[in-house]
Amino acid sequence: MEFHTLSVAPDRLILDPNNYRFHDLQGFRPVTQRTRFAEAGVQSKTLSYLQDTESFELNTLKDSIRSNGFVPLDQIVVETLSGEGEETLYLVVEGNRRAAAVKALLADHAAGGDVPEKVLNSLAALPVLQITGTEIERREYQKTLMAIRHVAGITEWGPYQQARLVVELYEGQVPSFGAVAQRIGISNKEVARRYRASKALEQMGNDEEFGDYAAPKLYVFFHEALSQPKVRDWLQFSDVTYTAQNEVSRRTFYELLSPRKNEGSTVPAKLQNASVQVRQLKEIVDKEYPLSVLADPEKSFDDALKAANSETPVDEKGILENSLGSALQALRRPGIDAWDNPSERAQELWAEILKVVEQAKKLIEG
Repeated sequence: MEFHTLSVAPDRLILDPNNYRFHDLQGFRPVTQRTRFAEAGVQSKTLSYLQDTESFELNTLKDSIRSNGFVPLDQIVVETLSGEGEETLYLVVEGNRRAAAVKALLADHAAGGDVPEKVLNSLAALPVLQITGTEIERREYQKTLMAIRHVAGITEWGPYQQARLVVELYEGQVPSFGAVAQRIGISNKEVARRYRASKALEQMGNDEEFGDYAAPKLYVFFHEALSQPKVRDWLQFSDVTYTAQNEVSRRTFYELLSPRKNEGSTVPAKLQNASVQVRQLKEIVDKEYPLSVLADPEKSFDDALKAANSETPVDEKGILENSLGSALQALRRPGIDAWDNPSERAQELWAEILKVVEQAKKLIEG
């Protein structure tokens, strides 16, 4: 791996269309062909992601550059994308916000905007650090650099983006939590938490029934849940397969995170606050009646929490009512297509349910 300091005109800097910052944006699709990165349409969309997403604060950065000129406190890191000599195009590995702010500012000037001449002069050629080496060397350096900057650094990415990079590092060239932690400057425990939570969210995404609800915004709920020993035990989360192995608990947790339909309207998910409610789950999941209240679609999270904190013994009738409510809601969830063409396992489970229903019917009628 080698490094070279260059001065490059902004129009020769190509923004990374697969920037980690974009991975949780609605509608984002990665550009799989590297040869298309420099296309005008791809670059326009990439710039619009950075400009139109409020949390990226590109306008604030533009205003700073307009006032002070380009101050290279943090270097823009690039690698060669294509071309030779004066025709070389460079892909921005680190510093996409700064490069985008410069491009946007120059576009404003071209459209008649007021940009001081002194500032324009500072933007004519930008100092960059070029990395060279084999493909594997450059990819691994890029991951390490981004991890140091955005996971352990002062300008942090969101939790989901951090976790995805930790997963890539762990499953790539750094196959241990300790090695990843040492490489990016956070604790082993934090690396493990991010990895577990990311894989748990991935498991939900692969679930036939709940996969459509497994949005990146739910990552924080899994991160908090798997940080609570009681909740982790309730889900029977395995550190071998990195999956929640208790099917009943897993389904209940997914239901708590998913909105549901009720008489034509949408009822919001019961879990709305990861930092508060998920931490309170540990008070509920190891108690039979509060857990049945939690699973009851007609009861709120607060109802379950009150039941968990109540000193009044609960009779079997209360547990039965909540269990029946949960069962009824579960049977109503599948669409008609699922009922019309059930799997062999579904037919076996249905036969078992009918046996229990017949037994219960005899007891009630008797």
